[in-house]
Amino acid sequence: MTRSNSFTVALAAALLAGCAVPTSLPQGTTTLPGVGTHGRLSRGASVAKQDLLYVANSNGEVTIYRYWLHSVVGVLTTLTQPMGECVDAKSNVYITDYAAKKIVEFAHGATKSTKSFDDSPDSPYMCSVDRASGNLAVANYNPGSTQGDIAIWSNGTGSPKRYSDPLVYTFQDCAYDGGGDLLVSNGIPAYKKSVYFAWLPKNGSKLIDIKVPGPNPSWVWRAVEGIQWDGKYFVIDDYSLYRLSLIHGQAYYVGMTSLEHPGYPLAIYDNKPGSQGTQVVGGYSGDSYSWVYYWQYPYGGPPIYQLEHGIDRPLGITVSLRTQ
Repeated sequence: MTRSNSFTVALAAALLAGCAVPTSLPQGTTTLPGVGTHGRLSRGASVAKQDLLYVANSNGEVTIYRYWLHSVVGVLTTLTQPMGECVDAKSNVYITDYAAKKIVEFAHGATKSTKSFDDSPDSPYMCSVDRASGNLAVANYNPGSTQGDIAIWSNGTGSPKRYSDPLVYTFQDCAYDGGGDLLVSNGIPAYKKSVYFAWLPKNGSKLIDIKVPGPNPSWVWRAVEGIQWDGKYFVIDDYSLYRLSLIHGQAYYVGMTSLEHPGYPLAIYDNKPGSQGTQVVGGYSGDSYSWVYYWQYPYGGPPIYQLEHGIDRPLGITVSLRTQ
């Protein structure tokens, strides 16, 4: 299922989010194993010492797993329509709530939010945090004919500064690199429009349109499912993963990772920030099934693990590294 189809499903599912449960739960079950009815953490869970995987589901819940043990430690149930997810240098998790027009921050493993960012009148889609400055960037994909933008909260505080681009128009993807530069895209363009990219340099005052090359001179981007930073390169998800280097606004193609059973959304596991990630995790959905795959990175190939319980057509994935 492509992201455009997943997004349509999510809009419909949001109407039922208040009473929905993950499709993989046993019949008659209303909570996930080890989780209380209000999304409490399971007893004895030393989440500070665990890498955690966050999965935003189309049923309005965000399920939290131990990354390596694959067990559920919590469920976030207070969001209206969770969409994108990102993490800062302190392992705080930010989740865009598309319908509520806000971004909500959670400490590592916590089920109660610590901060909320008002993004109205825009509708937040994806996000990224600059590890050095703490700047929170949000790609706003507004419904209908309303132009989107990039909203940036400096150091994660105050009111956002907004950046627009008539060429990109609808913003679906954004990612910071290790130097504070931001790469953005319109993702999956509507009405057969082209894929566009723009660059906001560190301390820049405006978005700058750029050309991003593929593996050959005739390459045309079909649909950018997401943009990630793998610790060394930008990674563009266009069915396969394409790595590129961005130097002073000039993009250079580096290489490709092919995934068996590619999916959306994706997150790269990097347990040593500043070095290249070693695994990639991604959602996979069909008409009656959903799961999250783990792959080796940058090697790709077949999945090394399939996570099934508590997954319901995922729209956002991120990894929060242990804090102890």
